[in-house]
Amino acid sequence: MKNDKDKKPIVRVPLSKLLKRFSNENVIQSMEKKYQTSSPKNIATNLIDDNAFIRKAKINEAKLLKDFSDLPQKGIKSPLIIRTKKSHYEIVLGRRRLLAAKKFNLPSVPCVLIDVGDEEALLLMVADMRDSITRNMVEFSMVCNLLKEKFGYSQNDLAVLTHQSRAQITNIMRLLNLPDSVLIDVSIGKLSFGHAKAIITLPDQLILDLVSRIYKEKLSVHNTEKIIFEYKHGVDYSIEEKGIYEAYRCKTNILRK
Repeated sequence: MKNDKDKKPIVRVPLSKLLKRFSNENVIQSMEKKYQTSSPKNIATNLIDDNAFIRKAKINEAKLLKDFSDLPQKGIKSPLIIRTKKSHYEIVLGRRRLLAAKKFNLPSVPCVLIDVGDEEALLLMVADMRDSITRNMVEFSMVCNLLKEKFGYSQNDLAVLTHQSRAQITNIMRLLNLPDSVLIDVSIGKLSFGHAKAIITLPDQLILDLVSRIYKEKLSVHNTEKIIFEYKHGVDYSIEEKGIYEAYRCKTNILRK
């Protein structure tokens, strides 16, 4: 066995270099092009685990099955990106396709195996989510928070990586502060990110009450923000609106300044 002195020190790539590489808009396309020369290998589906960093982010199973309804007939065209994790593999990119393959009991899926550590895996994931119009905001929040907690990324660093404003990064990272049931609703697409962003600074019980009202009354994000403003400033415009309606039979929506 080698002595500790003989072990090679782990050298971390400077953050500035990682930021430059992974903030590039074409980082995922460049990676895919690089691995196009490698022949994908079919890996047994039961040997590929969900990603440990985001496995707690719930998926809308009904939508998943609908989106990938032709998977049993056509299979997976674009290979999944995986890495080794102990005696198994772990999904890095292509989580929804993997979960769909498991739901449809596909015996194997085409994969490209890459050699990356935790930090690079997270950076690849955040770059992929950043460029996706259908990204799961809870997954996005989990990855951003992990980059901050485990690897010391500041909110400014994350803003550069994700091409978002610093204020938006703050809103994204705060998602994990929501009550569990509400976080699940955001993750499965039942509650929009706009609604979540509006209610995120409220006390938990008020969040739960307001979410229930959002569903019951089909409140828009704007109307939700108005209710929150009234709560925080002790103003109830609904009384004035009701008075105008009774006097003039005209529905109004009083806007705050």
